[in-house]
Amino acid sequence: MNAPGPRPSRLTLPTGREVVLGWCEVGREDAASLWPAEREALARCRLDKRRHELIAGRVAAHRALALLAPAAHAEVLARPGGQDEGRPFFPSAPDVALSISHSDGLAVAAVSRGGALGVDLEQRVEAGGAFLEEAFAPGEHEGYAAPCAGRVEPITAAWAMKEAVLKVWGVGLRAPLQRVAVRPVLLSASGEALSLRLTLEAEGLPPELGVPPAVLTGLLLAGEHGRVLALAAPA
Repeated sequence: MNAPGPRPSRLTLPTGREVVLGWCEVGREDAASLWPAEREALARCRLDKRRHELIAGRVAAHRALALLAPAAHAEVLARPGGQDEGRPFFPSAPDVALSISHSDGLAVAAVSRGGALGVDLEQRVEAGGAFLEEAFAPGEHEGYAAPCAGRVEPITAAWAMKEAVLKVWGVGLRAPLQRVAVRPVLLSASGEALSLRLTLEAEGLPPELGVPPAVLTGLLLAGEHGRVLALAAPA
C-alpha cells in the first residue's frame, strides 16, 4: 500500500514471508456467522461493544483464512492458559498463525504460515505525557521519529508496533511496558509503507512471561482515516 486508501489483503514482511489480511467492520455481522464454539465464547461477553468486536474479529479471521487456504474452514478459539493465554488460534489449522486487532469500528485479522505473528491497528494516538511515560521504555518512542518522518505518525507507529510485538511474544499487555522497548531500524520505505528490523530489549521481567523474542521484522503502513497498521514476526 503506497498511500492511504484501499485496505490491503496481502503483504510481505522483510523476510519474504507472506501475510494475508481479512477485514470486517464492527457491528456489520451478527453471531449467526460464527461457529458453535465461537458463539459459546461470545455468550461469556457481558459488554455489547466487546461482543461486536469479537464477532468482527472472528469474521475477519475467517475471511483471511479463506484467502490463504480456500479449502480450509476453521473456528477461532483463544488459548486457555500458559504464557500465551488469550492468543487466538485455529485448532483445526495449527500450522496457520493468527493475530487479530480492532480499532475505531474496524477489525483486522492477519494469518500466515511460518511461526508466530502479531498485528495491531491503531487510530491516531493523542498522546499526553502520562501515556508516553506509562506505555514506553526510556527513549523508545523517540526512535520512531526518523524512520517515520513524513510517512507515518511516529507515536502511533511506536504504540502499534509495540502491541504487535507483544502479540508475537504472546503476552500482550501483561508485559511491564516501561521495562520493554521495541527499537526500530529502517530497512526500506515505499511510499508510506516502512519495512523494519526490530530489536526487543527487556529487563526485570516476571518469569511467567517467558523469554521474549530478541530480533523481529515488521511493517508499518499508513491507512485510511489516519489509522496505522503494524505487523511483526520473528526474524
